Amino acid sequence: MKRYTTLFLVLIALAWASCTRPNVAHFTPDPSLVAFDSLLWTQPDSAFVQLQAFAESHEVDGLNNFNGNYFHLLLSELLYKNDYAQTNRDELFHAVDYYDSLVTEGGSRADADLVFLDARAHYIYGVGYYEMDSAVPACREYLRAVELMEGRFSEKELTGIKAQFMALAYTRLTDVFSDQYLHEQAIYYGKQALSYYYRHEAKPWHVSWMHDEIGLQYEMLEQLDSAYLYYQRAQNYLSDTINTNFRDIKTHELRFCYKKGLMAAPDVISRLHTLLEASDSDKEYYARCLTIGSIFISEHLYDSAWPYLIQVFNGNTSVVSKRQSAEWLVQVCKKSGKETESVVYADYLVPFANREENKSTVKTRLTSIHLEHESKMQEIDHKQDMKTTQKTVNHVVWSLLVGIAFVVVLFIRSKKHSEQLQTEKLRISNQLETERQLHSLEQAALGGRLKKSNELLRNVSKQRESDTHAGLSASLKPDVQVDFDAFQNTSVCKLILDVVEEHNFKPQTNCLLYKKYALSKKQINALLSAADTHLGQFTSRIQKRYPALTNDDLKYCCLYLLGLEEADISALMQRAYSTVCERNRKIKRILGTDIELPTALRELFLF
Repeated sequence: MKRYTTLFLVLIALAWASCTRPNVAHFTPDPSLVAFDSLLWTQPDSAFVQLQAFAESHEVDGLNNFNGNYFHLLLSELLYKNDYAQTNRDELFHAVDYYDSLVTEGGSRADADLVFLDARAHYIYGVGYYEMDSAVPACREYLRAVELMEGRFSEKELTGIKAQFMALAYTRLTDVFSDQYLHEQAIYYGKQALSYYYRHEAKPWHVSWMHDEIGLQYEMLEQLDSAYLYYQRAQNYLSDTINTNFRDIKTHELRFCYKKGLMAAPDVISRLHTLLEASDSDKEYYARCLTIGSIFISEHLYDSAWPYLIQVFNGNTSVVSKRQSAEWLVQVCKKSGKETESVVYADYLVPFANREENKSTVKTRLTSIHLEHESKMQEIDHKQDMKTTQKTVNHVVWSLLVGIAFVVVLFIRSKKHSEQLQTEKLRISNQLETERQLHSLEQAALGGRLKKSNELLRNVSKQRESDTHAGLSASLKPDVQVDFDAFQNTSVCKLILDVVEEHNFKPQTNCLLYKKYALSKKQINALLSAADTHLGQFTSRIQKRYPALTNDDLKYCCLYLLGLEEADISALMQRAYSTVCERNRKIKRILGTDIELPTALRELFLF
């Protein structure tokens, strides 16, 4: 028996070896650095102070050890988050190489913490390039960070802090391509950033800003309908209208209305003046001036454009805005006969002409990098699919080997005891034949009595069903006046049914997107009143019969009477889809039914 057990264990060991690979070494970081790392994501100022104090009392210069590189990564991140320049860029470069070597050594099974640190090192190193106006190397570092994360982690693992990090990386990529007027690529990375904003439940104004940015890229591509859609979504995520983000969105929306011919230029400029007066910084003020000036230029009102553009040129520190104002001022001077004044603005534009060739080169390189990234992401997706397939195959092989081992053991044991089993089988066969004969005699004796007993049970069951049905009918359907057609034709019911039919609300959708269709308190009260008026005091009857139903439950019951589905109720009541489904199950439990609520409520209380 021992040799069979040994064979069985060997087969399991072989199967397990086929399903696994050795892990790379796992490094244990200093607990203090881990604490600073955790604090970095929520309170970077406090984390920075504590990290500085730690550096004064500990030896952290060693770059050939894990904690030395970890320290410099945290220092670089905290310098950036606290608005300081990267003073340890050489050490950070060493940390990038260090983590790259560890991750390469581990291959696809590299320690998850190491991969995350490596991605963060590439990201923050790219931030330094971006601050030095080096768009191409910055883009490469951001993309390397993204590829590391999505190559190592599954979609389900990219949540929490990891999702927040991915949102930051994709936002940075959106900025890089937006700065170079590569709008299609900026839209692609902006949408990727949005998906991670949703995953880690980012602040609403962050989500709003990204929607606005994507809308702006669509506007630059003259895809105005798509631009307007994203501007509207951006507004839906803002509850506060007294902030710069909201005013930026309204400015873009007004410019859209002007381009589409939905508003006349004087009306647009009047509203832009209101936003201009509400500016709370010089940067915002000059941005509004530039927008007003652009509309005057489009209307060929050059004298009106002049005072706004001259303010931007003389006071703004943004190179992009100043350059744009200079180009328009040259145009204004030519149209208004101010040729001598145009020299100042033309001279300002001279250096930019020499940069166009370099900028074109940067665009070409960025486009090439983007295509390379798309190819890598397709390869990563393919590897993920292959990994899933391989895992399934390994599990099947392992299961088969275990099954075969059991069969072999059972077969050998069966053969060894075959003679004993044959004898036992003969004995049991004789015994079964004797018992079968006895059983036949007992069945014959019981046959007559069972027929009479079964007939009596059927009669009693029918009588109980009849009594129960009559009792339920009497208790649940009292003699009341019910006019369901009149109920459906009330103004509030017609409004609800029209909205649902027109908009076809989708399940599993954020209910905030349907906020403008939400029922007011007054409309809900009108619905309850209509149910009582036309359905024989419906709410009183159902609550009397089922006291466990709350006042909120009654509102949902009235909506279900109209035949609405959970997606419709989620939009109208502004409740999460999962919350509405849970309410549905609760009401069913109270009513003691498992059929659909619209049908159950009508059968029990109306018809």
